[in-house]
Amino acid sequence: MGDAEAAGPPLFDARAARIAVDDVVAIDALTAASRGDRVLCAGDTGALFAALTGIPLSSVRSASPDDALDAAPGEARVVAGRLAIAGRDVARSTHRAASGAAPLDPPLPLAWTVDAYVAWGARLAGASPRAAAELVPSALARVGLAAAQKRALRTLALPERRALVLAQAIATAPPVLIAEDPLVGLDDGAAGFVLAALAGATEGRGALLTAARLDVEGARGVLVRGATDVLVLAGGELAFSGTFAEVAAGGRLYTLTVRSNAELLREELAARGIALRGGPARFSAALPEGATTRDVVLAAARCRAAIVELTPLF
Repeated sequence: MGDAEAAGPPLFDARAARIAVDDVVAIDALTAASRGDRVLCAGDTGALFAALTGIPLSSVRSASPDDALDAAPGEARVVAGRLAIAGRDVARSTHRAASGAAPLDPPLPLAWTVDAYVAWGARLAGASPRAAAELVPSALARVGLAAAQKRALRTLALPERRALVLAQAIATAPPVLIAEDPLVGLDDGAAGFVLAALAGATEGRGALLTAARLDVEGARGVLVRGATDVLVLAGGELAFSGTFAEVAAGGRLYTLTVRSNAELLREELAARGIALRGGPARFSAALPEGATTRDVVLAAARCRAAIVELTPLF
């Protein structure tokens, strides 16, 4: 993957973006710009994925099962600020022509064949029936399903189905792939197959992937370590924005919810060598070697900051 600045506008660019599900604000004051062209968004990402893809929130699987917003039906949209994908405005849906969406485990027409499913996706993206049929072999080859063109969808194992959805998303060769938590629930063997499919699907294009949580071990850790940018959303706010190298250099990463004296806590933690990022209520803190959550709690007690949540990200 290349440098986003050399290639043009950032792959992901949010400036005080507010995303609402119907009339309920799900994400507020989101500000972050990617530096590279492989972005991993982790945490409470259901509303963001729905806003980027136009898929109703009730139709996508939540990245946070406890998030009531993700369970509610409704349309997610940008209602304030700016959110852009590769320089194209999400609020006006101008990014749709430049991106392909791969939702997590969507309902499939099980009697269809693999090639029919991918071709239909290409037709929905604007290709003629003839052009769509011509695009199918290349898309399937990229995700490791070249030999499966005539198989019925009911015969596909879960990793193959996820690869199939990736193939449909890239059939018309969009410059950006947006994929929802592609490795969740898979063991390392199955995840390895999907990782190979992702590698083929993202070759030569930008990628924005979501994940419910950050894992640095096993196959899922490949996504984190390979990301040029890592964004963590928690409670409707940006808790962390940086690179995996920055996270790894800082040690274990925690999210915090702080209800009072957050700036005093930031100063107190900085004096202890712990950087507090994010805000105004949701934050992240990377604990360096030798530091523990006890240091965070002691700092909060010292400056009378009310911490109501302290959760490890990995």
